[in-house]
Amino acid sequence: MRRARRPGCPGRILHDFRRTAVRNLERAGVPRSAATSMVGHKTEAIYRRYAIVDAGALRDAATKIDTAAGTIPGTTTSEQNDTPAAQSA
Repeated sequence: MRRARRPGCPGRILHDFRRTAVRNLERAGVPRSAATSMVGHKTEAIYRRYAIVDAGALRDAATKIDTAAGTIPGTTTSEQNDTPAAQSA
């Protein structure tokens, strides 16, 4: 692998930039088929190797699921049933 030799990019390799591009495309909501083609991957399996999900994205997804399900983020179902609002229903 070749290292990026431009000033300001010491120790970086081409795949670092490709991974950043894939992450940015994912965050922007670009369809995977278009993103795969844009970064030059031949298969979606190769693309997925670069599509690293960070902890913040997982938390955001969990919050969206909680909101859609009507649950209270950070609690379990049994804890929600013990709240005064749940007991008065």
